[in-house]
Amino acid sequence: MSSRTIYDALCAAGLTSEGACGLMGNMMAESSMKPDIAQRGMTALTDGQYTAAADAGTIDFAHDAVGYGLCQWTHPARKAALLAFAGARGVSVGDEKMQVQFCIGEMKRDFPNVWRVLASSHDLYECARIVCIQYERPAVNNIDARHAFAQSLLRQLQGAAERPLPPPDLSVLVLQAVLLGNGYAVETDGRKSAAFFAKLREFTEDMEAC
Repeated sequence: MSSRTIYDALCAAGLTSEGACGLMGNMMAESSMKPDIAQRGMTALTDGQYTAAADAGTIDFAHDAVGYGLCQWTHPARKAALLAFAGARGVSVGDEKMQVQFCIGEMKRDFPNVWRVLASSHDLYECARIVCIQYERPAVNNIDARHAFAQSLLRQLQGAAERPLPPPDLSVLVLQAVLLGNGYAVETDGRKSAAFFAKLREFTEDMEAC
């Protein structure tokens, strides 16, 4: 996955753009959005070794107090639920898609007030703030840093989604008018598209057959 696919999954689940980016800004602050990351200073294992050990059941994943994953889950009950969720789906506990779905389900079930805000608010700061203080609950509420990450993500993701269309092309407008005048239904917006070229091929073939 990527920031785009995580964003799309969160929006598809019902979050506003600001809600999704407020949550992702917190993920960035917690884990740099790396799903298999283990809290540094809390284990001597590398991220890969820790993840493999969790999957194999050779460490006490739930109770070792090591923050893990996109949201740096740490509480024993939450880590146990994450591990069980991964096992039920037959994937690694470090699987990103699984963690996103776990986060969605956990928030809806156990943090409904946070979910309600993220699903309705267009206040990016409030979205980042409520995730920080009610869902993540770090030792230090560095809300401004999380908001800054959320702002960067929102600019990046909305900018990609809202890239302006190219300007109309006069030659395309002329060809579209010719097609339309000969009974070939086509958008007359002056822009190239698969539908435009399909109609143009159809028109050309019909003319050659005459």
